[in-house]
Amino acid sequence: MTGETWTWRTTLAAGLIGACVCLSLAFSLQERGGDFSEFYAAGKLAGSGQLYDWARVREIEHRFGVVEIPFGRLPFYAVVFKPLAAMPYQWARTIWLLLNAAALLAFARLWPVERRDHLALSVCWCLPAAMLLSTGQDTAMFLLFATLGLRLIEANREFAAGLVLSLCAAKFHLAAGILVFLLAQRRGRAVLAGALGGVAQLAVSFAAEGKDWPAILGRLSAIPEFSPAAAKMPNLLGLTHWLPHGLLVEAALALLALWAVWVISARSEPVVGAAVALLGGLLAGHHSYAYDAILLLPAVALTHQLSIPGALRYWAMLLATPLPYLLLIKDRLAMAGQVSISVFCLALLGYLAAICLGWSSRQASLRRAKSNPIPSSPVICA
Repeated sequence: MTGETWTWRTTLAAGLIGACVCLSLAFSLQERGGDFSEFYAAGKLAGSGQLYDWARVREIEHRFGVVEIPFGRLPFYAVVFKPLAAMPYQWARTIWLLLNAAALLAFARLWPVERRDHLALSVCWCLPAAMLLSTGQDTAMFLLFATLGLRLIEANREFAAGLVLSLCAAKFHLAAGILVFLLAQRRGRAVLAGALGGVAQLAVSFAAEGKDWPAILGRLSAIPEFSPAAAKMPNLLGLTHWLPHGLLVEAALALLALWAVWVISARSEPVVGAAVALLGGLLAGHHSYAYDAILLLPAVALTHQLSIPGALRYWAMLLATPLPYLLLIKDRLAMAGQVSISVFCLALLGYLAAICLGWSSRQASLRRAKSNPIPSSPVICA
C-alpha cells in the first residue's frame, strides 16, 4: 500500500467517524426538525396574508410534534418553499435534508483551499453542520451561495456574483460582512446586481403578502419566541447580553468587527476577504445559533494557509471539533462555548487587520507573490 493510498484511507475513515459522531449528537437534540417545520408552515401560508400570524403558524407546526418557531424571513423565501410545502411532510423533510447535505458537499468541493481533504474532514467533524441537518436549518445554502459568489468574482463575473450573493438575503442578518467585503474590494457591478436581486425579492414579497407585511414582521420580531436564549448565540449579542448597557457594547464591537472586515478585504485576495466577511457577519448578526457557526469553516481553513501565531492556529483546530458547540448548547456551560467561539473570531479579525495596517512584524511572512496568484496561496496585505 502506497503512502498516498494510506493517507486517503485514513482521511476517509476519520471523516466517516466524525460524521457519525456529529450526526448522532445532533439528531439526539430535542429541537430536531423545528426549523424545517417553520419553513414548511410558511410555505403552506405563503400568499395567504397569514404568513406572520403566529397563532396560525403555530397551529400548523404543532401537527408535527416539534418545537414551534415563528417565521422571520422575507415572504419571498416562503414562496420559494411552496413546492416543498405541497408535498407530504416526511417527503419534504427528506428532500430538504438532502438539499442541505448537498450544499455542504458543494461548499467542500468549491471553496478555494490548499488542502481540500482537510476542509472535507472539517465539514465531517463540524457539529454545527450536523445540527443544521437535524433542525432543518438552511445556513448550508447561505454558505453555498457565498462560495458560488466568491468563485464568480474570481472568474471576473461580478454581475452574476452579485445576483447569487443576493440570495444570502434569506439570512440577511448574517450578510452584513458580505456587503462590506464587496464595497471594500470595489466590486461595484456585484453590489449593483445584488441590489437588483434584493429589489426583485422585495417585489415578490409585496406581491405575495401585501403592503403591511414589514410592519407585521416587525411586531412579530418583538415576541420572546422570535429570538430566545441569547446566551447560546455564537455572536456578539451572546458575548455581551449580560453586561450593563450590553446593546451599546454589542453595537460598538459589531462596528469594530465590520471595520476589520473592510481593512482586510481592501488589502487581500477575494478568498481572504470572503472568509473574514462570513466571520464578521456571524459576529454582528445579532440573531444566530450554534448551527450558524458553519460560517467559521472558511476562516478555520484560512488559518492553515497563512503564517499566523500557533495559539490562533490551535484555537482554530479546537473550533473544528464538536466540543465548543456542545458547551454552547448547555445552559451552565454556554459562556465557555461562547467565549471560545466569539473571542476567536474577534482575535483573528484583529490580528489580520493589524497585519494589513502594518502594525505587526509578521506582515512580510503573510504575503504571497502576485506573480503566481493561485487560490491555494491567498494574497493578504500585498
